[in-house]
Amino acid sequence: MSDPILTVKGVTRRFGDGGDIVARALVRLGLIRRRPIVTAVDNVSFTLERGKALGIVGESGCGKSTLGRMIAGLLPPSEGEITLDLGGKSSRALPMQMVFQDPFSSLNPRKRVRELVGEAPRVHRVVAPSELETYIERLMERCGIDPSVRDRFAHQFSGGQRQRIGIARALAVEPEILVADEAVSALDVSVQAQIINLFMDLRDEFGLTYVFISHDLGVVEHIADTVLVMYLGRVVEMGPAEDVFARPLHPYTRALIAGVPRLDRRRVTYAPIAGDIPSPIDPPTGCHFHPRCPFARDVCRVERPETREMEGRTVACHFAEDIATAEEPPAWPATPTA
Repeated sequence: MSDPILTVKGVTRRFGDGGDIVARALVRLGLIRRRPIVTAVDNVSFTLERGKALGIVGESGCGKSTLGRMIAGLLPPSEGEITLDLGGKSSRALPMQMVFQDPFSSLNPRKRVRELVGEAPRVHRVVAPSELETYIERLMERCGIDPSVRDRFAHQFSGGQRQRIGIARALAVEPEILVADEAVSALDVSVQAQIINLFMDLRDEFGLTYVFISHDLGVVEHIADTVLVMYLGRVVEMGPAEDVFARPLHPYTRALIAGVPRLDRRRVTYAPIAGDIPSPIDPPTGCHFHPRCPFARDVCRVERPETREMEGRTVACHFAEDIATAEEPPAWPATPTA
């Protein structure tokens, strides 16, 4: 095992911590109510090796995008630390870059493609000014964009082409880690496959390390080496992608994987996980997943499960050993039809 390039230790992110000075003064005077505190990410720790792809999955509102933005440096953590180890490698550029979900809103509509891709390497002096134009053309070609269209605006491209522009812009500053936040969810299925293949090719060519955030487990299974499963801000399971998909140890992971359509599973009735996601303002006590878990017992309602090692991965469940070998209960999200 190589040394980790990324270390996330005890990271927590809260929103609504009292507000600014004016808001706190108004609260003391009784003129407004104190804003509720939402813990979007709750004590998350993991390491990521150089050249590997980490897939972060979970339902909407689980905190995966907030975690991604903290890794990319767009949000500061409320607690904990995120460290990057370049292994003594010097870099004039930025070590982390992000590819966003919506390729149109993330691109400045007033700038042409040559400016979108070339502005950051020009400001950070990645290449000499005399070589910038050639550098832009080479990046566009590598990401599947015809350099002859570099004077067009973003709205003149399709969604897939706009996402390629976003990828080229991220690569322009020679990052070590690329954080992709739902980077293919807004695209057609056929275009998704092209972008995923591009991500994989770029990783091999440039030695990139990926943090790939998605709610699509089929995509994550294809691209990720390691999978991190989040629920209501907490990590419930993390391990090698092949092991997690073959034999999940947490009931929430099992429920998510059971809902993934597969060609080798015939006559299956799919249903969402029972119940609604609890409010992050007032989360359940104990294990956050217990109100929706068919395996829940009394201890799950009062005691938060500790994250522990099991079968070469980490899991936060009181009864992971029982769940790993248990038959699926009648209420499980996907059950064969008669």
